[in-house]
Amino acid sequence: MRRSIICCLAWFSLASAVCAQRGAYTAPTDLDQMVGQAETILRGHVLSAKVEAHPQFSDLQTVVVTLKVDRVLKGAASSTYTFRQYIWDFRDSSDAAGYRKTEEVLLFLNPNSPYGLTSPVGMEQGRFRILRDAAGNASALNGHGNAGLFNGVTAKTTARNLALSTEARGMLGRTTGRVPLAALEETIRALAGAQK
Repeated sequence: MRRSIICCLAWFSLASAVCAQRGAYTAPTDLDQMVGQAETILRGHVLSAKVEAHPQFSDLQTVVVTLKVDRVLKGAASSTYTFRQYIWDFRDSSDAAGYRKTEEVLLFLNPNSPYGLTSPVGMEQGRFRILRDAAGNASALNGHGNAGLFNGVTAKTTARNLALSTEARGMLGRTTGRVPLAALEETIRALAGAQK
């Protein structure tokens, strides 16, 4: 019975589509789908990431991540935000599933499961590292190198008559690689507003 509960718990925590916490697979998800599926979208710095057993299921390994919140793009969050993510692949236990202290990230987080678990939408697709050049210009790159992130999004923004800056419209033409953080956040806000 306990194993059945653990298997069900793992399934529900990953039901949003599974790509890469190492051993996981996910369906490709575009930016519009990610915005729609996410309950919370926020940018911040990792304060801590600790691997520990789930409080109800001691055989279930999780990572508890606490962020200092810099910006909330969808949903609600205070100045710090903590979430618990199931560790899909045992190798992720050694490096806290890739969450690194002080790292700046942009996360699209699914709603919490009844067991208090969440994960980024599309796993690594919904987890962006924020990179800054020598001049301080910020760009964003997800765990898939942003591949497929903007597929079909231009048509969706046009159909909804969303007003985007020239930089944001240019970003939507990209097929892979880093994108300007400001343009990405502008587009996320516009898509989230249109989906209300």
